[in-house]
Amino acid sequence: NVPLDRPVIITSNHMSYLDAYVLQAVLPVSCSFITKAELEAKPLIRLPLARLGAIPVERFDMEQGKEAVNRLSRLAAQGQSLLFFPEGTFQRIPGLLPFRMGAFLTAVQAGVPIVPVTIRGTRSKLRSESWFPRRGPISVVIGRPLEPAGTDWAAALKLRDAVRREILSHLGEPNLAGSYTPLYR
Repeated sequence: NVPLDRPVIITSNHMSYLDAYVLQAVLPVSCSFITKAELEAKPLIRLPLARLGAIPVERFDMEQGKEAVNRLSRLAAQGQSLLFFPEGTFQRIPGLLPFRMGAFLTAVQAGVPIVPVTIRGTRSKLRSESWFPRRGPISVVIGRPLEPAGTDWAAALKLRDAVRREILSHLGEPNLAGSYTPLYR
């Protein structure tokens, strides 16, 4: 389900620090990972993510968020595939958190499809606030590409909602978003 002849934006739920490594192992394309800027202060995480081509972005400053979307849209339009965890973080309790809009705004601005990916099992293998790994199964479902239906905010919202429905259909965890997802939060 991942086009090999054009750039894509991969969006995945986020359960654990293992997620980036699992996706690196299973995806058939090379992607730059979009990470939260706070990880720059954690060398044990920052260094391996840098080797995976991570691009840190600021999540809490709206102006920096807009600049990041513009920069990432240019990269995607130039042929670079990107990987976002639109939840922006993970937690120990099960459930899909609200999505930030960066991935969806990037897709509509660049005119590239989003491929929704659902990861299951990593939350219990390396839990939040723990570095003790556990054994067990992990699965990844790669959904069909979803094309943006426009270049505006409404198209980004429509894309976000479609990706969210797709991920939830495979996740087996509750929807923790409610009906409102704030921009860049």
